Amino acid sequence: MSNEHYNPEQKAMEETQLADERATAFALLPTITMAEVTTLLDFSPEALVAIDVVGTIVLANEQAAALFGYSREELRLRSLEMLLPERFHMAYAAHRLNYVSAPYPRSIEAGLDLVGRRKDGSEFPVDISIRPVLLEQALHVLGAVRDVFTQRQMERERLQQAEQLVVQSTLINLAHDAILVRDQISRVLSWNRGAEELYGWTEKEALGRVSHTLLHTHFPTSRAAVEAQLEREVQWEGELVQTRRDGRTIVVESRQVLIRDAQGASKAFLEINRDITQRRLLEQAQTATHTETLAQRAFLQQMLDIVPSSIYVVHGQEARLVLANRAAASIWGAEWPVGQPMRAFLEEHAIRIIDAQEHTIAPEAWATMRALNGETVLQHQEMIRQQSGSTMPIQVNAVPLFSPHWRSLDLREHQDQGLPPRNGEPLALVIHQDVSLLKEAEYFKDEFIGIAAHELRQPLSVLKAAVGTLVLQTAQGHGPQLAEWQQEMLQDLDVATDSLVQLTDDLLDASRLQADQLVLQRTSTNLVALVQRVVERFQEITTRHQLTFHTNHPKLDAFVDLRRMEQVLSNLLTNAIKY
Repeated sequence: MSNEHYNPEQKAMEETQLADERATAFALLPTITMAEVTTLLDFSPEALVAIDVVGTIVLANEQAAALFGYSREELRLRSLEMLLPERFHMAYAAHRLNYVSAPYPRSIEAGLDLVGRRKDGSEFPVDISIRPVLLEQALHVLGAVRDVFTQRQMERERLQQAEQLVVQSTLINLAHDAILVRDQISRVLSWNRGAEELYGWTEKEALGRVSHTLLHTHFPTSRAAVEAQLEREVQWEGELVQTRRDGRTIVVESRQVLIRDAQGASKAFLEINRDITQRRLLEQAQTATHTETLAQRAFLQQMLDIVPSSIYVVHGQEARLVLANRAAASIWGAEWPVGQPMRAFLEEHAIRIIDAQEHTIAPEAWATMRALNGETVLQHQEMIRQQSGSTMPIQVNAVPLFSPHWRSLDLREHQDQGLPPRNGEPLALVIHQDVSLLKEAEYFKDEFIGIAAHELRQPLSVLKAAVGTLVLQTAQGHGPQLAEWQQEMLQDLDVATDSLVQLTDDLLDASRLQADQLVLQRTSTNLVALVQRVVERFQEITTRHQLTFHTNHPKLDAFVDLRRMEQVLSNLLTNAIKY
């Protein structure tokens, strides 16, 4: 302090005041004899020591000696510093001097991290309470020393637990799920932010309320059954229907755990609830849609099964079956499982697809595969040879389909067969019609036409021969002379007979063509001469038309059936003249 602020009179007054306070304090100190102190120390359960003003241990009881690992005699008249680590000696000396100047009962733990030192040098935390007394008219201090190692350890554990609780509370409040803790009678003990957001009740409003009453909880069976399972199995999981503060009903996925104390008694219940209302609504909508789809499919299947023709739908490059009607099994002679590729199905049941000559048709030429490649196939003729050996002629119509919703045709039980994804895969509708009866009718028709044509040729041949003979004999002067009109009629009759013969031949050719029995007699033919001859012949029989033939080739040879080619040209010119 600087000299300009030094006031000797004020300093003297302060010292006088302190002396008076000290004298007053000493006057109030209890006076006790050595015998009384000895008795007190012997009967006290605590570790007690009596120390004089210079820090010498005057007395110590058995508890104090045992606490520090000394005998009572080893402690007597020794400095208290021997019971403290060396690093605390200076602080202890200063503290003792201050206390002697103003003695009063107190604990000296405040502000100091008190540590005792045993005889073996080990250290342990202590708590010391001191009280001044006049022992045989001299100032002494009675000190009660307590080992607080266990207490400090418990305090540290409580602090760690508190810190963990803070962390857990923070994490719980960060969770979106509703997390609550309830006691044995379901009163809310803890209510996180997720619960506030889910139910609309604040933590303050929810604490102490019975949870199932507050939330109007509907249990899947009963509350008693849930609690019984918790007691038996410690945990329970299920769905609950609850009501928010605003009255809206929600469905939650609940997980509950029973918390027991160290003795195994039920202490509390931890409950974690997640709102799955939207998920359940979506699932209900999907279920309703699926049910409707199944009903539509069943109706579609019922309609398809009524149709006598085979109808099936396939998808993908492997032509996996999506659906088929009842008639399809009769066409193939076997049941085609949904999802099986077409080729695998045919190989499994030894089924062949053949043409009219009974040659096996390559898979890429099947009408079904062509439709899957985007081609529309109509009125296609195939034959199916079943495993039994019977052959069935069929007419196939196959068309590609384009629909993003075709998956709804599939049944749910076929969705888990490990089939590859179908997005963007081709789809085809195939209709097989058994034309066995038609083929049989065509056969009889061809037989009838053949027989009829054959039977017609004989009278026509006779008629033509008769007309020819009559014309020839008349021309040679045999028999009566025919009038001009009679000769014209005979010529017309001869031409008509030729036309009937040609028509009969055409019928036979048509029959042979449909039966795939038409045989061509190919020879080297000059097409230019052939066309010129046919044109000239038709020009002779028509006066209303002028027929001309232009070509840059004087001769053009081709290997063709001369008679059939002339027949084709004649039919073309006949139609041109008529129409």
